[in-house]
Amino acid sequence: MKGRMIANSQIVFALIITVILSDCKKEYKGDDPEYFNKIEESKAYLKSQLKDHYEISDLSNSKEEAIQKFLEAVQNGQTDRYIFTKDEYINIFLSNSIDENTLSNTMPLEQTWKFTDLRRYVALEKIQNVFKSHKGQKFKIETLTWKYENRPLKVLKGHRVGNLVISFGKDKVELEEVRLVIEHQGKFKVCVIGS
Repeated sequence: MKGRMIANSQIVFALIITVILSDCKKEYKGDDPEYFNKIEESKAYLKSQLKDHYEISDLSNSKEEAIQKFLEAVQNGQTDRYIFTKDEYINIFLSNSIDENTLSNTMPLEQTWKFTDLRRYVALEKIQNVFKSHKGQKFKIETLTWKYENRPLKVLKGHRVGNLVISFGKDKVELEEVRLVIEHQGKFKVCVIGS
């Protein structure tokens, strides 16, 4: 049963990626100046959103607590809690990572969000499947390591997840989907998940 759910998820993921990539190919027109103008407009918009301070919802006091709260929310069916909202992702994260190697440097914002939202959807589905297969059981974070260097992003700091293992009693599950926790003025929130 578990294997069938994973296989079905992989098929759905492959189909969605195929559709998105074919859509991206349709939008990308080689040296089309209009396409590149959209990218430049997106970059200008992101730069206009740079600030010293941001109001971010559902913050935590530590990066570990941010992951704990996010996973608890997903387990309780609140998949949009304790993770950057679309607005926060675009106007805060992407604005502060404009000089980094991100999707927003190579595609317009609408496309960037479509791709990000797809990655989130697939990652959330995988995490939800873990909780569905352990329905009604409490989980505990067994292992949580961080990649050694922080990622400075202007007024933000990115903390990249190294290894995340949760347990349901004796059953342990590694979650590779939680990728990045953002820190802003000593508070934390999950920002990037993907599969």
